[in-house]
Amino acid sequence: MKNSRGYDAGFYRMSKMEAAFIILALFAAAVYFFRVSAGRFFDRQEPVKAAIYQDGKLIEQWQLDKDRNCELLGGRMQIEIRNNKVRVAKSDCHQHICMNMGRIRYSGETIVCAPNRIMIEVKSTGSPLIDAIAN
Repeated sequence: MKNSRGYDAGFYRMSKMEAAFIILALFAAAVYFFRVSAGRFFDRQEPVKAAIYQDGKLIEQWQLDKDRNCELLGGRMQIEIRNNKVRVAKSDCHQHICMNMGRIRYSGETIVCAPNRIMIEVKSTGSPLIDAIAN
């Protein structure tokens, strides 16, 4: 049926089934979003440790619940642990990329210093923040 302007009046109408489907889809998306984000913010992954590797071999392991400064490689590299986060505070490498990587705290996150052949990885009993990477 056409209205006074010549447009079909039923063109912009939505059926009850379509409206119910849209509401259901939005509700499912909201539930999925809160389920995924709640795991990151509310689940505590205890105990959390920073594992330090040199040439692929574990050389140190520190708990992140205690604030401290730690030295590696005879003082050439300094690691800072504050507020359950770890970062490279000082390094003698040329470009200081490891220092610019910032603080890490979630399971599976890493900091790499290629010139010193050091890798710092956060480990915990929980699942890692990123579970897969695809190209």
